[in-house]
Amino acid sequence: MDKKPRIKRIDRIGSTAEIPYTRTLVDIKSQRWIADRFFRLMGRSCFFWDNPEEAVGAGIVRGSNYFDLKDTAARIKCLDEYPKENIRTASRLEKLGRREEEARHTETACDYYFRACHFYVMAAWGIFDSQNEELIWLTEKIKFTFDKVIQYSRYPMERVEIPFEGKSIPGILTLSPGKKKTPTILLIPGMDLHKENVMNHLMNPYVSRGMNTLAIDGPGQGESLLREIWVDEENYGRAGKAAIDFLVKRPEVDADKIGLHGTSMGTYWGPLIAIQDPRVKALSTYASCHYNKDHIFNETSPNFRLRFLWMAGNLSDEEFDRMAAKMTLQGRESQIKCPHIIFHGEFDHLTDTEEVYQYFNNLASEIKEFRIYENEYHGVSRFVDEVGTMSADWLRDRLNGVPPKQKRRIVMVDWNRMEHPVDEDKIPRGFSYFLAEK
Repeated sequence: MDKKPRIKRIDRIGSTAEIPYTRTLVDIKSQRWIADRFFRLMGRSCFFWDNPEEAVGAGIVRGSNYFDLKDTAARIKCLDEYPKENIRTASRLEKLGRREEEARHTETACDYYFRACHFYVMAAWGIFDSQNEELIWLTEKIKFTFDKVIQYSRYPMERVEIPFEGKSIPGILTLSPGKKKTPTILLIPGMDLHKENVMNHLMNPYVSRGMNTLAIDGPGQGESLLREIWVDEENYGRAGKAAIDFLVKRPEVDADKIGLHGTSMGTYWGPLIAIQDPRVKALSTYASCHYNKDHIFNETSPNFRLRFLWMAGNLSDEEFDRMAAKMTLQGRESQIKCPHIIFHGEFDHLTDTEEVYQYFNNLASEIKEFRIYENEYHGVSRFVDEVGTMSADWLRDRLNGVPPKQKRRIVMVDWNRMEHPVDEDKIPRGFSYFLAEK
């Protein structure tokens, strides 16, 4: 039984008569008409502060097709249509995958199935109920289509189960073909992502550089939510340690060369793992959530707070606020000693640049790099491809002992991907423009 009446879907209009009127619920339900108007203008991007065209670009980098994204978005005029139209696109792509599979065009089938998987993941986005029949069905579709990707992938992939505190966390292990004792990257998705769409698995930048990857649905994420493996302020760190315990037993993994890449809320969870497990030898984070969670849970779109209430086991607002207050890396930065690179949007609404600079400055890492993307927001959408490739290059170099040209480095990256020096004195003082004078 639920502890109290609560919202179970944000993608459907529903009665609020029995739901206690907290600020969060008023924002998402009583003002739902505002969300629908914005949705007509921007699509799902209205919840994430990205330009719609840049969100399309990010989707393409992750493995979707431009016209699939545009055509699906054009059919959606309000949140209620969101799951239906994403399922419509996913079903069409799945049928195309089956057609090509029957023709023994397995490479083409693999691509279609992966594209279908993305849209099934998107269809599940607004359902915040681990016992919802549609969410259970969508999770099975996500697994089915991605199992086809595993079957036809050009490099070895497998589903794995990681023992964790009496339960099991699901993961996807991808191996560098024909190699043994290879550096391995643990991939930590953000709160809205799944292990299946954390990256473009068909063009894995880590595997193409001779590394393995393990993507997990940690506590409160993806498939783990159906298993009611809830997240709290610390247990993702223990889950990451369990994942590394699993990895080091594999003959393909070099136990001395474990790296980690965390996205969005993974920029909190990833360093948390590094704090709890010194076997993390290099760390990459993208789309910052290092410090105060008041920004994401109280100052921005209420869908973030509502999702995390569910991810944490349907806590009350009061219980959730007490937990969220502890979800910070502030004061623990000195416990992170491995090389660390940070990819951050200059105007990220979830952790501002001054806070990330403080985090960066306080790291005990001898080798560290802070990349600020000019005029970008949380998703750093225009540069998602660079984040993937540069993270892979940087982690490979650090794990293999290749020294950087500069141990401590801060740059601002402009619209044309050119790097510029930064006047560090201006950042903590809150200056709006802190490029170094030429």
